Amino acid sequence: MNLFSPIWFMEGFWHSLQTPSHLILLVSLAILFGQQAQHNQQTLIKNSMAFVCLLCFGFVINHFYTPVWNIERWLLLIALGTSLLVIMRLKLSAVIVAIVSLSSATILGIDSKPIIIPGFGESIQYNWLAGVVVSTVILLTALGLFSFTLRNVINGVVLRVMGSWIATSALFVLTLLFVKH
Repeated sequence: MNLFSPIWFMEGFWHSLQTPSHLILLVSLAILFGQQAQHNQQTLIKNSMAFVCLLCFGFVINHFYTPVWNIERWLLLIALGTSLLVIMRLKLSAVIVAIVSLSSATILGIDSKPIIIPGFGESIQYNWLAGVVVSTVILLTALGLFSFTLRNVINGVVLRVMGSWIATSALFVLTLLFVKH
């Protein structure tokens, strides 16, 4: 029996990039990480690693408990709040950034669950979750480093404009969620 399945790994890899609420939240967090990194990139790396740990904790919670409330709305509200923090360009304490990061990681992990097909082993679920973790790390690190380099360009206007785009995207998707079908 083969434990690694590249197909299920890639399904998980693309999940965070194809789900609008996940992508909007991850982009807003990465920009916030890069903007709030003081004078070194170690803060960015620490935030990303703590995010991944609590993302895995959210996977564990999701395995034992499936919430009945709509998590996607919460993800978009957190993304909206995070993007507003980016727009305001406040000097936030590391504790506030950690609280926003870790709460969103847990909720993101709870919202991520692969399709369970009876007859398949547990390995496909772990491959899928590993793909989600890898794509999240790549996205957070790459966009975080990108925003870290742009945080002082034109007094941070570039990141503030990106934050306004993220806020607009979050509001747009929230509006679509509240429309009756």
